[in-house]
Amino acid sequence: MSRIPYPDVTKLPESTQRAVAALPLNIVRICAHASQPLFDAQGQLGRAVANPEVLESRLRETVILRVAYLSNSTYELHHHLPLGRAAGLTEPELEAIAKRNYAALDTLLATVARFTDEVVTQLSPAEETLAGLRKLASDQVVVNIVLTIGCYMSIARLVAVTGIEPDAAPVARLPSSLEDGAK
Repeated sequence: MSRIPYPDVTKLPESTQRAVAALPLNIVRICAHASQPLFDAQGQLGRAVANPEVLESRLRETVILRVAYLSNSTYELHHHLPLGRAAGLTEPELEAIAKRNYAALDTLLATVARFTDEVVTQLSPAEETLAGLRKLASDQVVVNIVLTIGCYMSIARLVAVTGIEPDAAPVARLPSSLEDGAK
């Protein structure tokens, strides 16, 4: 049950109305309460995370799913389990991600999942975890993973504070631009 009502879209700035119309998800609607600079920045960050040049989609969805499980975010799981499947994660991989059975994952996915767990739960990963990830991925990918973790931790907390419900249907794909969201 929603703890904070959605804003009246008709009373929002025109650019915010366009953004909500392009991607009419409950998370976008509740974010419309934010000041314009924060609303715009959060949208830009979300679209940047969705860009496959930022993180390969299987890595991105592994990160987001671990954040969702650790944050107990049914909203994020509602959207990102299907997105994980669409990204190519298999049912056994999704189960391993959910249950922290990282031995069932390939080395890179297991390392990314462990790294995400440690960043979410301990703020900073152990030296050996960071070193292990840096052996498998560039420093740019490591930083992109950290920023993705932060983005989705923020979303999970906004969902928890506002009490928004999952959307009727999960998104089919993450938009990487405002125009992309309207498709």
